[in-house]
Amino acid sequence: RAGRLAAVKEGLYFVVRPGASAMTTPLDEFLIASKLAPDATLAFHTALDVLGFGHSLFNTHYYFSKTSRRPVRFRKGLFRCVTFPTALLKSHAHEFGLEKVERLGQKVVTTGKERTLVEALEHPAYCGGFEETYRSLEKMPYLQFDVLVKYLELRHMKKLYAVVGFFLDQHQEEFHVDEAFLRHLESMKPSTPDYWDRSNKESAYARRWNLVVPKAVMHRSWEEF
Repeated sequence: RAGRLAAVKEGLYFVVRPGASAMTTPLDEFLIASKLAPDATLAFHTALDVLGFGHSLFNTHYYFSKTSRRPVRFRKGLFRCVTFPTALLKSHAHEFGLEKVERLGQKVVTTGKERTLVEALEHPAYCGGFEETYRSLEKMPYLQFDVLVKYLELRHMKKLYAVVGFFLDQHQEEFHVDEAFLRHLESMKPSTPDYWDRSNKESAYARRWNLVVPKAVMHRSWEEF
């Protein structure tokens, strides 16, 4: 009644700062996303942002939950829920590769960098497209390859091995990827050609990975500008 509380949505509230209004009180959008479900886990570009690797600012924020939830619009932000991958839920492994990060004195759960890399490459649309995905992932200083391969094993998708292998093959020097590791990923690739993104009109064939990739990604054409 005093106007000191305002709602993000039903059941989620924030304190209005003295001298400010409900619309001008500054709020951390990562904290908002982390409170939209009891098991909310920041994911995709939102995970890249909170881990410090995001290349561009985004107004759409993604989080995982076991339960599908409607998108929430608040101020300029759109908060979208994605259900945890089915394979992880079936094996009770949906918490694999997660981290806790501090935001304004509170802990938020996010996918760690290895898991984020796999899921960003799996769904570049949730990371702003291929160029934004690449530019963000390229900010990662190093990778734990044992964590990476364990997550791929949990997901058990040949296409993911190919997509991750293709990316690491392109960045072998930057991430110090051992050739033996690439050969292991190669051994798990699809037996028939698979598309990374079927909506892309101009494609190229990455023979080593039996993967059809967007031509712009094959040549990283954005680096020409």
